[in-house]
Amino acid sequence: MGLFGALNAMGSLSATRSIPATAATAHLPAYPLAVKSPYLSTWVPGRQVLSNAATSQPMFWNGIPLTWPVLARVDGETYSLFGLPSGAANITEATTNSVSYTSSHTYVRLTAGSANVVLDFFSPVLPGADEYAKQSLPYSYLTVSASSTNQSPPDVQVMSGIDYSWTSQKGASGLNYTTTDSAGFFQFYNPNQIRFTEQRDMATYGSVLFAASEAGNMTHGCGAAADLLAAFSATGALERRARRQCNATDLASLTKNLGTIGHTASSATFVVGFDRVYAINYLNEPQTGFYRTKWPTIPEAIDYVLSSYQSFLSGSLSFDAAVKTKAERVSRSFGCKYADIVEASVRQTFGGMELTVPLHDMSASEPVAFLKEISSDGNVNTVDFIFQSWPIFISLNPDYIRMLFEPILSYLDAGRFPHLYTIHDIGTHYPNATGHDDGREEHMPMFETSSLFILLYAYQKLSGDTNYAASYSSLLKGYADWMVQPRSLYPGRQLISVDVIRPSANQTGLAVQAAIGLKAAAKLLHNSTYSKVAADNVNALYHGGLGLDGSSPADSEHFTYNYERNKTWNVLFPSYSDVVLDLRTFPQEAWDMQSDWYLKKMKSSGLAFAGPSDDKHYTRNGIHWALCDWNIVAASVSSEAVQEAVINTTHAFLTNGQNSIPFGTKYIVDGPREGLWVGNQNRASVGSHFALMALKEGTWYGK
Repeated sequence: MGLFGALNAMGSLSATRSIPATAATAHLPAYPLAVKSPYLSTWVPGRQVLSNAATSQPMFWNGIPLTWPVLARVDGETYSLFGLPSGAANITEATTNSVSYTSSHTYVRLTAGSANVVLDFFSPVLPGADEYAKQSLPYSYLTVSASSTNQSPPDVQVMSGIDYSWTSQKGASGLNYTTTDSAGFFQFYNPNQIRFTEQRDMATYGSVLFAASEAGNMTHGCGAAADLLAAFSATGALERRARRQCNATDLASLTKNLGTIGHTASSATFVVGFDRVYAINYLNEPQTGFYRTKWPTIPEAIDYVLSSYQSFLSGSLSFDAAVKTKAERVSRSFGCKYADIVEASVRQTFGGMELTVPLHDMSASEPVAFLKEISSDGNVNTVDFIFQSWPIFISLNPDYIRMLFEPILSYLDAGRFPHLYTIHDIGTHYPNATGHDDGREEHMPMFETSSLFILLYAYQKLSGDTNYAASYSSLLKGYADWMVQPRSLYPGRQLISVDVIRPSANQTGLAVQAAIGLKAAAKLLHNSTYSKVAADNVNALYHGGLGLDGSSPADSEHFTYNYERNKTWNVLFPSYSDVVLDLRTFPQEAWDMQSDWYLKKMKSSGLAFAGPSDDKHYTRNGIHWALCDWNIVAASVSSEAVQEAVINTTHAFLTNGQNSIPFGTKYIVDGPREGLWVGNQNRASVGSHFALMALKEGTWYGK
């Protein structure tokens, strides 16, 4: 190992790579900083960091402020680089030059006196089948790199810290400093914690951690923010406060001395983490992070994360470049905008999931996955929410479909759910996946059951694994039998995935989804009866005009929302699974007809989810909003003109500067509030933005 690799392996100071020339410069509503789980999900509003990173306020995904100052002392003068605490005195604000991002990184470039500084907020994404333990590590990096702006090399020290705001325990956690073989870290932990609890979506248990390598003149201190900042400003270190007893409300800070720097950058890397030994309550048995099968203790995990920084960095640069390249080549005309959208979706998708094993039996060679339905009701492993997120798994690793469904199917196969159809979710609120033995859950039976078959067939087709579905064949046959006519053609009053719309009977989209689900069931169970029922339903829905605005395809323009309500319509996202899985349940002409209709209904700000927009049958206020995730899914199997319009309007919404939340998917498309976000933020459903890439590229990661 050369000197560069050796220094990185120890987590010490090193020369660092520059910002990739291909990093996206689109202005996001919020930028991901440390996003690795539903509870380690730290962002910064775009308008703040773009205008002045020095004073910008980092936040939990839902807007709760988090303390995370980053400072640099350059030739004796102290500059705020990021998150300046209130009340700080004699600190100069560094000048923000640019903000950019890739799939794994957010870069902030600043000038502080005679130093050029780059903040690299890095949350590794490792989706491969041999990377589950690494992916499950609940840690993110902050690397501060500095180089000289002129011929007079400055002397630079850097400081960063966090406080109890990351714990949601209002100072109830204790704060301690610990050392490992090569690192030092602060730990916020409450020994009287109540497991598996949340407050405002933040975990109220577990350990919040802040670490760095002890090499490179690292010092640490805990105390009032003003006192620590004064000490750092005076000496560039916190040695005088290294041994004092920490209080729960202290700022926990680490410093690094970069020394005299030249034009080649030097850097310091910090790590922030949120470790929960009791990660998930699955049917009253605790699950823990899969990483514990390799690094069972916090010190072991921190040592590994710090020593592996260079490896994670190198892999991320390759991964990020591949995502961008494949997204851009989707289209010469709109590929660059599509890449901006996809790159802004990766960390958000994987940050909504956790990979776990049973705490009391960590012998499993593979994990299962738990997904939180963030920014709605917090359900666990919601079937339709998995269906709303799955295109990213086509591109990166179809095994995630199996890992998400295993906790669901294992529960259902035990016979504890008392209905004949598939369950909506396996837990009312994350991280408690305790099932619904009483049968009470959100009533979406046809959508969930058909989605189950579509996704299990997708996994089988993409992975080549025929054994998994076969192991649940008896359970699946019961669900397929439940779906057949007349239930699948005339669905009773129930919800669809867009559950803000009132439940209703005879929804065309539900019948379309059911037909595709039956075709997938026929493939999985080798039973032609289900495909015959699907064909009969298509004959009625499309050829017979039951689900059209006319009596036949020849005199129709679109599918309806409900039978016999000929002016109604909606974005028919089930079409994607029919095409991408080559099921051919419906003729291509059906999707072409719907594509032409989308183009007629496209507004300058986007395609509304349904129409007519003032129809009060949908909601009390009608529908004046778009869902960009479902829009991209449906557009992917529509004409190129529709694709371009949807990508352009989604990109315009993403970058319009009117919003300050992690990538939201529901926004207004007409009226005085046009362009404003109105629901759904930081959701893994942005994984559906991969739909175009997945259709054109198939599974490409790791190949």
